[in-house]
Amino acid sequence: MNYQNSLISQLENSDNWPYFNRPSFLDDLNELADNAFQNNTTEGYLSALLIYHQICEEMIQVLIKCSTFYIQLSVFPQQYNKRDLKDKMFGQLINELSNCVIDDKILKFIEKSKQLNKLRIKMVHKITLKDSILDISNQCKESKNLFNNIEVLFDSIYDNYRVTFKDYKKDIEDFYEVLDA
Repeated sequence: MNYQNSLISQLENSDNWPYFNRPSFLDDLNELADNAFQNNTTEGYLSALLIYHQICEEMIQVLIKCSTFYIQLSVFPQQYNKRDLKDKMFGQLINELSNCVIDDKILKFIEKSKQLNKLRIKMVHKITLKDSILDISNQCKESKNLFNNIEVLFDSIYDNYRVTFKDYKKDIEDFYEVLDA
């Protein structure tokens, strides 16, 4: 199947639109992080921070894929290649997202994600520089609020993409006409 037909096929079936590879597992991880956080222990806060960070990384990848799909639909029938996200680290993924389609919500998402990453680096890579266990706990507590803000932004951004993809899908006959021309 050529690029254009493959893209139309992806547009036709909303199950093929960009989304998490294993959403139910991510839900389980999110619940695990929330439960660990609610234990009100240093190890619970650290565990939650690490899980929130990983989920945020997955969100970034989904938004990059959404932006790519949006651009592909926008420039159809020209080809726009997907970005290679394999083996990219969090900071690299943020840079990729910064080079995608940007609006105010995505800028806020990027800002909050950078804050979460900075907190993770400070907690994980510089944990021995802390003065006390209480200091670690207090700083890790920030992760829950950051993650909640990131999650709300992601849901809003993703919903906007879904609406846009639905609009393109309503006009799918235009894609077929371009191919037949």
